[in-house]
Amino acid sequence: MTTDDQVRMPVLLQLAEQAMSDLEFRAVARHDLEGALRQFGYDLNPRERTLVFRFRAALEEAGIDLFLTEQLSMEDIDLLRGIGEDLIEQDQEKSAS
Repeated sequence: MTTDDQVRMPVLLQLAEQAMSDLEFRAVARHDLEGALRQFGYDLNPRERTLVFRFRAALEEAGIDLFLTEQLSMEDIDLLRGIGEDLIEQDQEKSAS
């Protein structure tokens, strides 16, 4: 694995925090996640980008619309953390094989 495809957890955590707390980011991301990432300075590598889009798809599948939720409870945050951790674990298992 090269540094170009390593998952930078601090970057993804910063993105998750911004997605949960920044209404302006969410307003853009609601319609154009790719554009929001660019506009807010997230230069993600392909692997990170895949994780972000898989995370968003997993939320949609679970019926959670993060981008329309203005206030998240601690239960919501714990659920999001669990989904994210599951996706990262799957990604690590996939890259290890």
